[in-house]
Amino acid sequence: MKKISKFILYIYIVLLIFAGIDLIFTSFRQNYPWPNLILANYSLRSYNYLLKDKKFMVGLFNSLSIGLCSSLLSLIMSIPLAKKLYYKQKAFKMISFVVFLPFLIGVTSIGLGLQLFFKQMGFAGSKILIIICQCLLIIPYEVRIIRPAYSFLGDNIIYAGKMLGASDSNIRKEIIFPILAPFIKTALIMGFILSISDYYLTLVLGSGLVETFMTVAFPFFVSRDRAISSTISILFLLINIIFIIIVEIIFRLIFRSKKWTL
Repeated sequence: MKKISKFILYIYIVLLIFAGIDLIFTSFRQNYPWPNLILANYSLRSYNYLLKDKKFMVGLFNSLSIGLCSSLLSLIMSIPLAKKLYYKQKAFKMISFVVFLPFLIGVTSIGLGLQLFFKQMGFAGSKILIIICQCLLIIPYEVRIIRPAYSFLGDNIIYAGKMLGASDSNIRKEIIFPILAPFIKTALIMGFILSISDYYLTLVLGSGLVETFMTVAFPFFVSRDRAISSTISILFLLINIIFIIIVEIIFRLIFRSKKWTL
């Protein structure tokens, strides 16, 4: 069984590497003279086009701002929700039902209802509406990620800190945060990726007035321009990788300044 698992893993890795190499080549390749695909004409046309496209740059900036706001706001709400659900505090069944409701009826249905509500208030087609609805999409995932962290945070650890004279603020900074930090980091990254990769919900709630990375990129996929589509895919991967690296560096700097172990 282990040999079969390793064999499948190796095949998956080879296919992943091959797909990545082909994606890079395709972003520069301008024609496909079969079977001489490697000897095709190469240029920077797709990269130059996207850099000069103001609409694409605006969509990229909007996606970054919306993604940061959505992931941070949903993270702030997910931490206390995860705590309530883990310790099964008062009304935890109702809270659990509300938190995971988007999994049952679909976040798009909730988004359409909120769009009608906010349209009457004059907020239709705004970034605020998109951020609020994306939080509904992100919170269930972040709660599922953070909730197991409280299994490592026993009451004995907190009581020991209080007996040693630590204040509530010190307990939160020196005990609770270091234990929750790896889960918070993962939830934050997950929230950002979910936000920046969302297309349909953003398109509906934005009413076509708010351009994001995916709404601008989708027409290129439909037009079957392989070079530009591959370039957009590479940029999407780079954005997520850079965000992951930045978050990792921030947490490592915090832990290093506090002399914690990560």
